[in-house]
Amino acid sequence: MVEVFLRGLHEEPADETAWLALADWLEERADPRAELVRLQRQLRRLPLGPGCRDLEERVQALLASGVRPCVPVLTNAIGMELALIPSGAFLMGSPQDEKDRGKDEKQHAVAISRPFYLGVYPVTQAEYQKVMGKNPSFFSATGGGQDRVKGLEASRFPVENVSWASARKFCAKLSALAEEKRRERLYRLPTEAEWEYSCRGGASSSTPFYFGASLSSRQANFNGNYPCGGAANGPYLGRTTEVGSYKPNAWGLFDMHGNVWEWCQDWHGPYDKANKQDPQGPDKGTSRVLRGGSWVGYGGVCRSAFRYWFVPGGRGVSIGFRVVLLCGATTP
Repeated sequence: MVEVFLRGLHEEPADETAWLALADWLEERADPRAELVRLQRQLRRLPLGPGCRDLEERVQALLASGVRPCVPVLTNAIGMELALIPSGAFLMGSPQDEKDRGKDEKQHAVAISRPFYLGVYPVTQAEYQKVMGKNPSFFSATGGGQDRVKGLEASRFPVENVSWASARKFCAKLSALAEEKRRERLYRLPTEAEWEYSCRGGASSSTPFYFGASLSSRQANFNGNYPCGGAANGPYLGRTTEVGSYKPNAWGLFDMHGNVWEWCQDWHGPYDKANKQDPQGPDKGTSRVLRGGSWVGYGGVCRSAFRYWFVPGGRGVSIGFRVVLLCGATTP
């Protein structure tokens, strides 16, 4: 029955009655996801700012306890899962007192005017191989780091060592597959605003991570010798790991903190605070935006607001990507 509700929400993601009916149905069965659905709907009705903090902290507590999000997920022709991200508004950037804050993270209100789908995971090595016919990853069965993944199923690790240009080519080739083309599905990289909005998982502004104010390497894949926000030291794998190895955010997205940096569509540059709706970044530049931190970095760079950048033709064993699917009449 849950699937029936979720199928309807693919067609009408803003249907508040359908979301509340889903919450009622879950509540009648004592399913803890009911509270999570209600909290997410409440947060969408509140003004941006500190008034959301208590509800956001309750969402974080539910996720930490193991409650899994209940969101519409689409599976495409190559088996890639994409979660429906609703339209909405948030405070992009970080408050001035956030630890490890960069000077280029000036906080400002941003509206995302239309829903979209975002990869539940970073693109995996298997998915990249299916579309591109090759696997450039260092941490693969045939890559330079094969000794570090010996005995592991690396096909479910994120693809890395991918340039921005190659990530864009992947999106174009995925869009051109017969089944995707028939359904008029168009893929691209997320804008920087879409990425941060999705990473926060419905939180308007509050904490550096979708887990809360701190980050341990038991919550995400990064160098656990350098946790953030007072978290205890943790393991350091020294490599990427299978996608989905850690808990998701409230919109069912995994690995938004750590594992691999993720390419965004935008040129890197100062925020255009005048463009408050669907910002696309600067018109030109020399580097493209990367978000999310990686296996080799420290906790502070995994923050939702942290901005990094690299030349579009550059590659690295800590750089991957995930894709956006635009919503349309024939999307599901």
